[in-house]
Amino acid sequence: MNELWFYVVWLICVYALGSLSVGDLVARARGVDIRKLGTGNPGTANIFREMGPRYAAITFVGDVIKGAASTVPVLMLGLPTWLGLISSCSLLIGHFFPAPWRFVGGTGLATAMGAAIGLLPLGVAGAALPAVIVMKVTRNAAITGTVFFGLTTGVGWLLHENWIAAGGVTLVGVAIFFKARIQYRT
Repeated sequence: MNELWFYVVWLICVYALGSLSVGDLVARARGVDIRKLGTGNPGTANIFREMGPRYAAITFVGDVIKGAASTVPVLMLGLPTWLGLISSCSLLIGHFFPAPWRFVGGTGLATAMGAAIGLLPLGVAGAALPAVIVMKVTRNAAITGTVFFGLTTGVGWLLHENWIAAGGVTLVGVAIFFKARIQYRT
């Protein structure tokens, strides 16, 4: 029973972490309401367009750290992989539908990238450089995300042979795709 309570409290904390909007905090620290500019999304791409690369980098790194904080402890403590998968889902629900922001959140690309670190760390290591190159060449977050999650899943499966973790990374990648399509009506 104590184990069940630990999992419940952990997932609630992860939802709360997901609700923390790094982009909003970065923008507000500069006196900007990012939700009233550009796409209104408090994510890296909108911060980049509206505030510049320095603030976009801070937002990206903060969101990746936020994502990693939801799954890396699960990996490091040797907890079940399924908890990492559910943690990444709870994190994304918090990011997509944050209670403090009236349930209007971002698309979660950087956050999901961070969550993948705890699920398939070697997959992320294999996908990071190609994803950076794709972003530099295409300047398109959707294409970059597709490459990142595809490579993370493929390389991660080959090196980790963990179908739950590979399925979790695939699931968060698909969730990001659908959230972006719904949010931007593309």
